[in-house]
Amino acid sequence: METRPSNTHQHPIRVTWGDCDPAKIAYTARLPWFALDAINAWWEEHLGGDGWFQMELDRNVGTPFVRLEMDFLNPVTPRHTLLCHVWPVSLGTTSIAFRVDAEQDGKLCFSSRSVNVFTKADAFTKQVPPEEIKQMVEREIAAANATIETTVRADEK
Repeated sequence: METRPSNTHQHPIRVTWGDCDPAKIAYTARLPWFALDAINAWWEEHLGGDGWFQMELDRNVGTPFVRLEMDFLNPVTPRHTLLCHVWPVSLGTTSIAFRVDAEQDGKLCFSSRSVNVFTKADAFTKQVPPEEIKQMVEREIAAANATIETTVRADEK
């Protein structure tokens, strides 16, 4: 998966006892929910408080998932806050890809990569992203790539 930039949106999640299975770790099905919650928080941060609900109902922009992949590295437990780092990694003609890295106590627990397609919500037909969203995402991707390049150059010294 992609290198994490230094300017990611950080979304904390309080993992609770109810999120856990008999093995005393977060139930596997909760991990994609945590990643999706973090992506929704990214939208809210970048669209003036509008997350998926407002995008769908107020902007007529749907973003259904067409791909979701996850790598599991360390168990998630209620012992520490789960800090999700979120950033867009690519913007296609009608799609957007996000990455989420989730850490607890300084350890990477899982990495997720997802792809959403932009739709006209009321018709459920594919569309290009609205210009406002396209420009904002392009700026965010460029800023993320710039921090990666700066970090790589600093590491090469």
